[in-house]
Amino acid sequence: MDVKNNRKLNIKWSARDGIVSIISLAVLLAVVYFGSSKLFQALSEEQLLNISNINNLSFSVLYGIQVFSMLAVVWFFAIFWRGASFKDLGLRRYSIIKTIWYTFISLLAIFFISFLYVSIMNQLFNIEAPASKIEELISNRSVSATILLVVVALVAPFCEEIYFRGFLYSAFKKSWGVSAALFLSSFLFALAHIEMYSFIPLMTIGWIMAYIFEKTKSLLPVIFLHSVYNLILILILMGQWKL
Repeated sequence: MDVKNNRKLNIKWSARDGIVSIISLAVLLAVVYFGSSKLFQALSEEQLLNISNINNLSFSVLYGIQVFSMLAVVWFFAIFWRGASFKDLGLRRYSIIKTIWYTFISLLAIFFISFLYVSIMNQLFNIEAPASKIEELISNRSVSATILLVVVALVAPFCEEIYFRGFLYSAFKKSWGVSAALFLSSFLFALAHIEMYSFIPLMTIGWIMAYIFEKTKSLLPVIFLHSVYNLILILILMGQWKL
């Protein structure tokens, strides 16, 4: 049997499943956020749940609900509803050497593009980079460094890659082709982070990860790349704040 055919993913879900999952997640997470804010307001003197008053428990619960919801919709639409397997999502073995090589090359490209973007925004438009949500959490010391490391470097890369690349990218590719899938999955990836200043760099990162997934037909290289990239960023931020 042809090796290339062996690498092909059997995508049984469609773009419609992906769109319904996006709407479902948006509604669910909005209800969870506003419901939690109301509960937090009732139990404390604070008027709104935000980065300045969130703690280890509330952060863990809210983020846990978010990632559980992402994995739940993937399981429902791909595994339960369409009868796909975890391998069809891209959870399959891949060369360690090639994974390290892809990560190295991708990190060079990502940091170069990010540096170029920040320079253009600063020098041409006189717009300074605002603090990211993670940076605010670190500076406020509202959530422990250990929890942030686990979430940012391990949990987030695994869950986000399954949803945005393994599920959404594959769904869009099946219905509309590779080019549309690369654009839409990376656009939604950037949009989900709610960081308007970093939207273009985030979209570029999403595009690179989707492209690697398309070439390798495995999520392992992109999960590893995502994890290493996040780890580097959070270690730099923690070093700046001497945590």
